[in-house]
Amino acid sequence: MKTKKILSIDVDFCKSNKDFEEVFDLFCQTIFKLKEDNVLISPYHVDVLNLIKNIHSPIEILNIDNHHDIIYDLDSICELRNSVVSSANWVGWLFFHCHVHNYTWCKQDLSEDFSDDFTEVVENLYEKNTVYDIVDSRNLIFNNKYAVTERSSENYLKHRPKFDIELGIKKHFYDIDFDYLFVCLSPGYTPSENYFMYDIMRTTKNRFFKKNNLAKSHEK
Repeated sequence: MKTKKILSIDVDFCKSNKDFEEVFDLFCQTIFKLKEDNVLISPYHVDVLNLIKNIHSPIEILNIDNHHDIIYDLDSICELRNSVVSSANWVGWLFFHCHVHNYTWCKQDLSEDFSDDFTEVVENLYEKNTVYDIVDSRNLIFNNKYAVTERSSENYLKHRPKFDIELGIKKHFYDIDFDYLFVCLSPGYTPSENYFMYDIMRTTKNRFFKKNNLAKSHEK
């Protein structure tokens, strides 16, 4: 089965105008080849699931981001097993619920590296038939709700993705034929003076597809 390739761009990656120029070049090259339904621009990274949820093929992800968004602590394992998902663990959630063939994280110099503790946490994702504690999720998502863990043979990673790490935008990114494109702002991590980068990509998307749709209507 052919894999679907996803380009995910978090504006918090852009620490300089040069970073944005490179990101915007890749964004433009990608969006001009895609259908509107395969492109989503949204404030929060967790919203990428709205784009991916209907994909039933194996997927490959290139995530251009200051953070890897896989999983950051042992408590997150309980959350993921119970479908508590956020912008901080959306990649880990996909590992549980989709067949992620390859995950490439394009990072910055000062991005947090994978530590030994992180490697141990990821390995725990593959453990089967382990009993976990109840997670009180009231402070995570909404009031008076719990995410209750239980022994389950289904909630563990069945496919071990290939991991790649790239430092900065690489030339070979431009050779990838992406099937989907996602862009987010991450307002909690992107400084307000860089919000214009998100606005430029959102406006480009809207104008491009508006022009395309208008041209198609004239052809009929």
